[in-house]
Amino acid sequence: IAEGVRNGDLILTVTTTGQVRSDAESRLKAEVGGTVQKVHVRPGDHVKAGQPLVVLDPRPFDLALRIAEVAVQEADQRAKDNFVPDSIVSGKGPTPERRQNAELRNGLTQARVRLDQAKLDREKATIVSPFDGVVDRVGVSAGERVSAGQDITTIVDIEHLRIEASVLEHDLPLIKVGGDALVTS
Repeated sequence: IAEGVRNGDLILTVTTTGQVRSDAESRLKAEVGGTVQKVHVRPGDHVKAGQPLVVLDPRPFDLALRIAEVAVQEADQRAKDNFVPDSIVSGKGPTPERRQNAELRNGLTQARVRLDQAKLDREKATIVSPFDGVVDRVGVSAGERVSAGQDITTIVDIEHLRIEASVLEHDLPLIKVGGDALVTS
């Protein structure tokens, strides 16, 4: 069967399979160990950046924070005990160097660093979404003990997607920037 010749564009197509991928996918891990108190999300939930996803029991972190605060107060008092009596006798305050030496010798500097670490650990007891997206997977449940580094959940940015498809080398000349593409799933 033959057809007549006609004027028009010759349309060549390339058919292939591919995958839809997100530009941002974050597998969130616990940065501190603890017991899961509350899981606020389920797979498929839309979340906003900064939204709490999973909360660890805060009591151990609160206790560590209080202990660190007391250690700072104790070290501060010991440091003052080293230079305040001399200051009272001489009528002059300690030099900055003497104050710094007293703080170092009595552990005040180290106690302040431990307090900062306790505050940071308390903050990390709440796992939050790093960006707007959709919860892909939740790997923990309430009451479960987690350790630092354990997978907690996965968040996917579905606003910025791309399609990755393999194309045979002999089809490459048929693909041009700005060309039309039909994508089906």
